Amino acid sequence: MEKLYGNVEYEIVSHIAEGGMGSVCKALAKGLEGFEKVVAIKTLLSCYSDDQKFVDRFIEEAKLVANLVHENIVQIYQLSQYNDQYFFVLEYVDGISLFDFMEFHNKTHTPFPRNLAVFVAARVARGLAYAHSRKDSFNQPMNIVHCDICPHNVLITSEGLPKITDFGIARAATICSDDTISGKLPFMSPEQANKGEIDFRSDIYSLGIVLFYMLSGHTTRRLDVKLREILQQAQENYIDWEKLPKGLDPELLQILRKMMETNPDDRYQNTSELAKDLEYYIYKDGYGPTIVTLANYLREQMPGLFTGQQEDRTEPDKTLVLESISPADKTVVLPNDYFKVGGK
Repeated sequence: MEKLYGNVEYEIVSHIAEGGMGSVCKALAKGLEGFEKVVAIKTLLSCYSDDQKFVDRFIEEAKLVANLVHENIVQIYQLSQYNDQYFFVLEYVDGISLFDFMEFHNKTHTPFPRNLAVFVAARVARGLAYAHSRKDSFNQPMNIVHCDICPHNVLITSEGLPKITDFGIARAATICSDDTISGKLPFMSPEQANKGEIDFRSDIYSLGIVLFYMLSGHTTRRLDVKLREILQQAQENYIDWEKLPKGLDPELLQILRKMMETNPDDRYQNTSELAKDLEYYIYKDGYGPTIVTLANYLREQMPGLFTGQQEDRTEPDKTLVLESISPADKTVVLPNDYFKVGGK
């Protein structure tokens, strides 16, 4: 088979974010004759790179999701290695995370419009439905589960298009050890918190909490308590329904309740069905929000997102440095002892 070889240089423009698993940078992929493409680079921390078992699983999961091509999923272009550390080259998303967007609304005491909240959830559901339904070359289900659906992992482009990120690394992180589990406790399904078997219905549950969060500005669980107590709430499926706004449509409340049932068998059994119900809710009257609606709302509420798109790139750091980053509180990795709670 004929092969082609080429060289790509990644010029780091700026650091975007840091987390428990690594950091994300904005970079330029530079080729011949002045070719440039803006990409994102997500690094894997050296503490994980030294664990061959984790690296093997990380690579396997990267291969698993490499061919996910959907408008509501951030695409992985390449898995590479630099000085014994691994990194993904990803589609760059010019926009804002749902977490930061909700923080803006919470700090300005502005409720997120209900129809836009459902629109975002519907688009995420469509991306998940695509991933959940993938089959391999032998026509066998690939059983892809994101395992970490949360506001940090939903991005909204400046064009108003919601995208799921962290496919692959979230999956690998969840199975990185027999003694630990990784994820966001406020958005974790009961079966995941109890270290049980999980499937696509766990993602549906987590998306339910994300929708609850968009509608109310709160998570379903109390977070002003010890970590062990937050875990217990997740294990027991504690939901404070009183946090939802008064007068919520019964039809929407019914969808939410079905998404967050304790028993996975009582939830939606098909992610496409969930997406259809969410879409019907916002479009049943013959019209509803689109990506243009969301983009216009972004421009109205956060015009600063659109003023710095031509960045000053004076003296960028041209060396790809993969530095160790201490775990952030956004991702929780719990030892096995934490799972011995309340007789569990």
